[in-house]
Amino acid sequence: MKSVIVLSGGLDSMVSLHRAFSETKIELVLTFNYGQRAAAQEIKASKLLAQHYGLPHTIIELPWLKAITNTALVNTKTALPALGETELDDVHGKNLDSAKAVWVPNRNGVFINIAAAHAESLGAGLVVVGFNREEAATFPDNSPEFMKAANGSLSFSTQNLVEVKS
Repeated sequence: MKSVIVLSGGLDSMVSLHRAFSETKIELVLTFNYGQRAAAQEIKASKLLAQHYGLPHTIIELPWLKAITNTALVNTKTALPALGETELDDVHGKNLDSAKAVWVPNRNGVFINIAAAHAESLGAGLVVVGFNREEAATFPDNSPEFMKAANGSLSFSTQNLVEVKS
């Protein structure tokens, strides 16, 4: 199976990249720059990982996504939320407030659809992302239900029925 990897350079996407490298033929690694605070670090880490594996790497610029987002993830005038250790699992309290403070509208939906377009053009049937169950408790666009819904949509929007997996 051929794949396209969405890579932020963080632990979750790095683990997904490593597993995909052993289980698929990776056609392309994509990193997105939407004006996030950590963009420079994410791009640097992603480039190094792609080079390590000998994979083609493309950075996709999404300035319009920053333009429609005013949360702390892209707005440097807004403080990033800080949670105490006991607040991390409080998905209905401070953790939920923290998630709202860094939410980017449809970010993972945008990433998946761009990656799926690249996958289809390269004859790849798989988009690999770095979602995890812990973040899915607060960010619904990291959940298995979201991936199932995205796969349903991709079955209509890609001729080769690209699927997303994490």
